[in-house]
Parts: sequence; C-alpha cells; structure tokens
Amino acid sequence: MARSYVTPFVGACVALFLCVFAFRAHGEWNRIENVPVGAYSGLATVVGDPEPRGVGVSVVLRVEGWRYEAILHGADAWRVRNRMQGESVLMSATRQRWGEGLPRYKLVRHVAGRLVDVNLGGDWTQGSALTRATNRLRRLIAHGASALPRAEGSLLVGLVIGDDRAQPRGMRTSFRDAGLSHLTAVSGQNIVFVLAVFSPAITRMKPRARLVATLGVLAAFTLMTRAEPSVLRAGGMAGLSAVVFAAGGKIAAGRALLASSAVLVIADPFLAWSVGYWLSFAATAGLVVVGPQCESLLRQRLRCPGFIAAPLAASFAAQLATLPILVVVFGRVAPWGLVANLFAVPVAGAVMLAGLPLCLVAGLVGQPVASLLTAPLLLGVRWVWWVAEIVARLPA
Repeated sequence: MARSYVTPFVGACVALFLCVFAFRAHGEWNRIENVPVGAYSGLATVVGDPEPRGVGVSVVLRVEGWRYEAILHGADAWRVRNRMQGESVLMSATRQRWGEGLPRYKLVRHVAGRLVDVNLGGDWTQGSALTRATNRLRRLIAHGASALPRAEGSLLVGLVIGDDRAQPRGMRTSFRDAGLSHLTAVSGQNIVFVLAVFSPAITRMKPRARLVATLGVLAAFTLMTRAEPSVLRAGGMAGLSAVVFAAGGKIAAGRALLASSAVLVIADPFLAWSVGYWLSFAATAGLVVVGPQCESLLRQRLRCPGFIAAPLAASFAAQLATLPILVVVFGRVAPWGLVANLFAVPVAGAVMLAGLPLCLVAGLVGQPVASLLTAPLLLGVRWVWWVAEIVARLPA
C-alpha cells in the first residue's frame, strides 16, 4: 500500500521543484537585464582570475554586487594580470550594458555588463582570511609546478586545480581533439583525490568534527578552483553524501546527484544554462547508470581483467552520456577519445593524487629540491601530453 503513494509524492516533488526553479530563473534573468550603468567610482573586487586576451588582459570585477568584464591594456593590464579572486582595488570606470550579439555564456556566468575607461587605484586589499588562504595555496601550487618546464608545469597546474590559462594553444587543441580536455577541468575525480589526501587526518576525528572538516576541505577546494560549474556539481554531491553519512545513513549515487543538482540549480538557476554543468552532470549520470553494466559486460562476456575493464567502462559510459551534448553544442566529437582515456586517465589520476601535496611542498623549498620532488610528476605529465598529441593526430 505504501508504494501506491510513492509515484504521486515524487510527482509532487518534481512539480514543486519546477515551479520554484521557474520562479528563481525568471527573477535572475530579469535582474541581470536591469544592470546599473553609468559612471562609477569606488571599490572593485576581482572575480575569478584575469586571463590573457590578445595583447591585453580580461578581468571580471564585482562592483556593488554586479559583475562586469573589463579589457585592460598597457600599465593597467600589467598591474592586474597577477591578481587573484577576492582582491580589491579602488577604481573609476563607466559601466555599460552588453551590445547585440552577446554570447549567452557571459550572462550565464553572471557577467552583467562591461567596464570602459577604467582607471585603477594604487593599493590592493587581499580580501577575507579564507580568500587569502586559498589564494596563497593556489600561488604555492603554481610556484611548485614551476620547477617543471613551462608547458609541463602549466599542464600540471591544470590537472591539479583546473587552471589552464598558461597552457599553450597547441596543447589545449590537442587535448580537445583527443577527448581529454576534461582532465584539466576540475571534477569529481579531483574531489575524490583531495579528500584522499586529507583522509588520514579526517578519519581520526570524531563524527561531528569529521563532517565539519570534510565540508571545510570541500569548500576550500571549491573556492581555490574558482567554483566552476563542474566543481560545484562534484562538491555538492560529495557534501550531501558526507552529511547523510554523518547522520548514520547512506545515499545512492544517483539520488545524491539528483538531490544535490536540484539544490544547486535552485541556488543558481544559471547553472541550467551552463554547458560545463551539463557535461559534468551527464558524465556522472553515465558513470552511475551505464558504467556498472559496461564493466560487468567487459568482465563476464569479454573476460577483460579488472584493471582494464574498470577504466574502459567508465570512459565509455561518460563519453556515451555526453555525446548528445557535444554533438548539439559543439558539432564535433573525439572519435579516438575512448582509446585516449584508457591510456591517459590512470596516469592523470596518479598525477592528481600526488600532485597536490608534492606541489605544495615543492613551493616551500628551494629549486633543486623542488625539481627532485616533481621529477615523478614530470614523467606522468609528459605521458598524458604525449597520449593527447598522438591521439589527436590519428585520422578522424
């Protein structure tokens, strides 16, 4: 008898979610269309990290709760290029709405307009204590990775914290054509490895302290990786699972994915328009729904050993689930992506797991010791890069 109430209850929950989401999305779109314009003079805070844009630098600044993009050149570009999220400066500028033909992805990232005639002040503030801590960790990781050659160091930073700004254009093209670009976008795999690094300390705590520590690590890592959509999805799912586990229960991966995603899109409706979020959600759904069946088929029917069946099934499931999005949005797929992931993902996973602590330590010591510490990472990074380069050159 109880089961007869399940379907109506689920239907009511879905209807309630859709109503709340529609209300929130309508409010957010109306809000961003009424962005303040005109002259401004006051405090501006960096959102994300500045990125090269031709001969200039693109930076998103938060002004009175609104995000604007500014393209800076000359001295201002030089002064802002090494700044990080959360740092603030006094500024005068003119705020403008976006013109016609605006790419939707800017609005989806809450960038409501642009700044022109920008004049930056002289002194910067470093932000809150949490912002300063995460920025210092990010700089320390980048400094530790600098013991490697420039291209390999940029790839290492991308694998560990998802920062691919310094990667050469050819490297990014090869990773995209080989179907490996997901390795430099922080996702659930990075979350698992980060928790694994801290697990020896966390598991020794009492249940309540363990939950606080786990959520703290997730929050700090999310901030350090700039809260990209894929990070929010992975962090939300991991956080919900940690809360349920601390309460003495368990939650299936599929339910955790749906519940955490529902909360996230209510909190930020623009995630529903984010291609990065679609890909992260679809890949995870593929791992949950299709992955076990694929692995069972490979083990039982094809007699594949476990160390081959598991990564091959995961790669196939994720690519199968994201295939419709890649075709519709980008009009292209990586035909050899399954092969590339089979060879690259295990090594990339080892680099992600060892890269975070080794880069932190390497950033604290001198160059000779840092080079010695990061030598194993150099081999792993080059392996992943070579796989991408070779597979990208295979006939499509």
